[in-house]
Amino acid sequence: MSYFSGCHNLVKNKNMKLTHMAFFYFFICISFLQSSSAAAEDVNPLFDLSSREEMVQLAGYGEEKLSTVLVTGAVLCEACLHGDPQLRSWPIPGASVIVDCRIGGKQGKISSAKALTDEYGDFMIDLPSDLHAIPNLERRCCLKVLRIPRKSSCRPAHVRKHNALTLSSVGNGIRTYSAGNISFLDMISRPLPVCTNKRELQ
Repeated sequence: MSYFSGCHNLVKNKNMKLTHMAFFYFFICISFLQSSSAAAEDVNPLFDLSSREEMVQLAGYGEEKLSTVLVTGAVLCEACLHGDPQLRSWPIPGASVIVDCRIGGKQGKISSAKALTDEYGDFMIDLPSDLHAIPNLERRCCLKVLRIPRKSSCRPAHVRKHNALTLSSVGNGIRTYSAGNISFLDMISRPLPVCTNKRELQ
């Protein structure tokens, strides 16, 4: 009887030791995790940003629309009428314009944004957020007219295919680039010397 009692006490003491050791290792693990978490909080969060998308988001150029980049301009029709010394111009509403931006050098992909001109021939293109962080955006992007309404009497004569952009204003989280006036020539126009000289002076 005393033999079984001794064995029982031995097993009981062994189980208690194992329990104490388990609690001891548990508290060590908890302390280690807490110290690791505190150390991670002291690390600059910039080191955790491994992708361009995360850097763009931090800079305020992400999908949350923390900044705005606009491209503005106008599409006009010009005419040098016989007997009229003045170069006449008027807006072309409904013209389709597009901004093409190359990302990542000469072999990079091209991202685009389109718009239509209003009744005054003006357009405003709100560039998507993935283009906001492009350095020297005015050198990477250009604007061109895709098409003008069929009913228009203008044709793309003496007009460059692409218009460069210039930074026109910055403020309140908004950058605005201008493509200037894109001029087309009316089909009834004649390039009279007087009007041509007038155009060069403008």
